[in-house]
Amino acid sequence: MKTILITGASSGIGRNTAIYLLNKGFKVVAAARSLEKMNDLKKLGCITVHMDVSSSDSIKEAFTQIQTEVETIDILINNAGYTQNGFLEELPIDKLRYQFEVNVFGLLNVTQMVLPMMRQQKKGLIINIGSAGGDFTSAGSSAYASSKHALESITDGLRQEVSHFGIDVVIIKPGGVETDFIHNSSPLFPDPIPNSPYLKMRENFLRTLNSILDSKNSSFPILKPSEVTDAIYSNILKPRTRVRVGRTAKMIPLIKLILSDKAFDKMIMTQLGLLK
Repeated sequence: MKTILITGASSGIGRNTAIYLLNKGFKVVAAARSLEKMNDLKKLGCITVHMDVSSSDSIKEAFTQIQTEVETIDILINNAGYTQNGFLEELPIDKLRYQFEVNVFGLLNVTQMVLPMMRQQKKGLIINIGSAGGDFTSAGSSAYASSKHALESITDGLRQEVSHFGIDVVIIKPGGVETDFIHNSSPLFPDPIPNSPYLKMRENFLRTLNSILDSKNSSFPILKPSEVTDAIYSNILKPRTRVRVGRTAKMIPLIKLILSDKAFDKMIMTQLGLLK
C-alpha cells in the first residue's frame, strides 16, 4: 500500500483528493493548519497532521509525527495554497512575502523533507498543484500569479534534478475551480492607499471576484474539485510532466501565442470588467 501526503487537505481539492485516494486503497496522510476541519477525514481513516506550510517549525513538527505513523512517503501532493489579491502599488510587502511563503517556500520546505525518503527507496512521485495563473497574469492577481509562475520553474528544475533517482515530478494546472479558495481571500484585500487611483478598478475586481468562481453565474468555464482530483489520480497511475485541466488552462497558452501582449492585456481586462 502506497502512502500519500497531501498538504492543504482540509478543504477543496485537497479534501476531495484525500477521500478519493483513501477509497482507492492508498494510505493517506492529510495535512493542514486546522485539525478540527479534518475530523471527518480522520474518522474515514486518514492520518491527520497539523501543518502550517508557512512555518518551518510547524513543518518539522508535522514530519516528526508523520515518521511515527508511516515508514515513508511514496507520493507527495503539494496542494496547500493561498491567494493574495490586490494592486501592486497598494500591496504591502509583508502580504506579498506571505504569498510566497505559502505557495513557494512552504512547498519547497515540504518537498525537501520528503526527498531523502524517496531517494532512499529510489522511487517516488511529487505532484505540485499549480494554476492556469502560471501562464498568465491579470491586474489585481499579480502576487498569486507570480508565485505560480515561480512554481513552474521550480517544478521544471526539480524534475531534471531528481529524475535519475527514480522520482517523477508533475505540475497540474487547473483553470478556475469552485472552492472557497478565492472567497477566503476577499477579506484580506489590502486597504487602499490615500486618495487611491485604483478605487474604481478595486470595485470592479472585487465584484468579479465574488462571482467568477460561482458556476451558476460565471461566464467562465468553472471546474469542480473532482475534475482536478481525476487529473491527480491519472498522473499517479501514469505520471506526465505538465497537465492542464479545463478549457481556460488549455486555451490561454494558445491565445497568448496568437495575440500581442497589449491585445492580450485588453482581452483579460475586458473579461474581468476592469476597463469599465
